[in-house]
Parts: sequence; structure tokens; C-alpha cells
Amino acid sequence: MKNKTMILFFLCTIPIILKAQKTENETEIYWQPDRKIEFSDYQSSSDTNCVKYNKLYNIHMQASIGFRWVVDIPKKWKGKIDKGYIVPVFCKHCSCILKEDSLELKVDRLLFDITELCARNVRREIIAFQKEGNIDNPNEVYFISVKNKWDEQRKSFFGGAIQEILLKKQEGAYEKWRKTTDEMLSETKEYATTPEDCSRIILGKPIEKGYKIAKNIIGDLRSKEK
Repeated sequence: MKNKTMILFFLCTIPIILKAQKTENETEIYWQPDRKIEFSDYQSSSDTNCVKYNKLYNIHMQASIGFRWVVDIPKKWKGKIDKGYIVPVFCKHCSCILKEDSLELKVDRLLFDITELCARNVRREIIAFQKEGNIDNPNEVYFISVKNKWDEQRKSFFGGAIQEILLKKQEGAYEKWRKTTDEMLSETKEYATTPEDCSRIILGKPIEKGYKIAKNIIGDLRSKEK
């Protein structure tokens, strides 16, 4: 009887576990090391952007890649630290394809990984701010500044990679970018996007008890420094 009870408990918890580990939904893919973008993920009902860039640059695929993010704060602060979530996202319904191109697919996978690197750097810097200042609200204070900084860097990386690989078609450019990105991913594993990060974005509400969505957090402090 005891064994039957344990089996029943295990079976009942499977849906909860699977829900908590969900890393994509019908419209978006959230970065995970074992989930690669495929041709079938380009599901936009409009090919307007694809036609535009095909005419300008002879590119056949257009991927929509960026960040989803949110900050949660404790309902009661005593002994707790706020939590920031930032997840690289590929929008299926925003990404179009005119024809399958293996190099362009590899480039979009590269860009998705570059976005993950930038997300890892956001986490790394926020953790450093928390440790250096011994504060309980590092995300409430610094998240926007750090996120904006690395989003700008992401766009710069995107421009460089696309220019060298797809537009100028420089020999060995893809291999160079891929090698550097893989090395940096290997060096920053401790800051990787987790299934829990993805679940927080998908669920749209705090996943930890005693937390609530931060409605007001400090904006980009860098603008005040200029």
C-alpha cells in the first residue's frame, strides 16, 4: 500500500514538474542549450520583412530575436533579495522565411546564442552589484541600466556578425564568430538561462512564494551620468 501511495504521488506531481520546466510556448522559444532554432520555427503569416531584406541584401530569412524580462520583489523584505529575470526569446510568429538557407539558419542560431551571452552578462553584473553593495534590491536599482547596456551591445554584435557573414561574405567569418561565442558560452555557464527563468516569463507571475511583480523600478541611470 505504501508503494502504491508513493507511485500515485509521483504521477500526480509529473504535470506540475513539466509545467515548471516549460521553456517555450506556441509563439515563442526561450533559450536553452538543447533547443536549436529550426526552419519550421519561422511562422510569420506575413513575409513583408523577408521581401524587404531580400531585395536589399538578398537575405531569405528574417528572425525576431530579443529579450523578455521582469523584476520581482519580496512582499516583505526582511532577509530577502529581489529577483530579476531576463530570457533570450525567438518569436515564431514574428519570423519569416522565403526559402530555406542553411547558412542563414546557422547565423540566426548564432545570434540567439549571442543574446544568451548578453543575458548572462546582465546576471553577472547584477550579482556583482549585490555583493559589492551588500544590498537587497540590486535588480530594482540597477536592472534597467544593465539590461539596456547589454541590449545595445547585443545589437552591435548582431550588426557585426550579419555584416561580416551574410553581407560581405568574409572568408571564415562564421567560423570565427561561432568559435568565439562557443568559448564565451563555456566560460559563463554559471550565469546560464535556466528552465526556471523561462517558466517565470511564460507563467507571467512570480514563481517563488512571497514575491510580487515590481511595478516601479529605477530607470536607466546611465542617462543621468551623461
